Amino acid sequence: MSQSPSFTGERFLPECSGEIWYEHWHRYALARQLSQHCTVLDVACGEGYGAAMVSETAHTVVGVDLSVDVIQHAKNNYRHHANLQFITASCECLPFPDASFDFAISFETIEHIEKQKEFISELKRVLRPDGILILSSPNKRLYSDAHDYHNEFHVRELYRNELDELLHETFPH
Repeated sequence: MSQSPSFTGERFLPECSGEIWYEHWHRYALARQLSQHCTVLDVACGEGYGAAMVSETAHTVVGVDLSVDVIQHAKNNYRHHANLQFITASCECLPFPDASFDFAISFETIEHIEKQKEFISELKRVLRPDGILILSSPNKRLYSDAHDYHNEFHVRELYRNELDELLHETFPH
């Protein structure tokens, strides 16, 4: 096992505890149930704990992250999962053919991206026509506005209705 990346307060690590642990683990627990026997893409997979969790029931899982360091960490720590691989790539230009995946996961990613419409289109492109996307994003009203908080890592946070509108253009259901 390689040493975990440093916790910055933004990228979740499995050794974190408290509310942040619940927020992250329950999302992957749901994805794990919904993606059984599927070919899964985990976009912005971080250090790989969630992709590894999903790989326990999925056919195959590919984790993608922009950070070379966290992808190397994921490769080192989760190499015993034969149906799991990790790739360094941008979520705005995924290195996969059209219709490659049954299921895509993107947790707490979109708020870090300037070209959000393009990102959603890229997810649609790599999903099969009957594919499923499960995505989470902090609600700006509750996350930032209610606490007068600014997250330096977030490029553009969305209100719930903005996220609904953005997704509905590409994913009508």
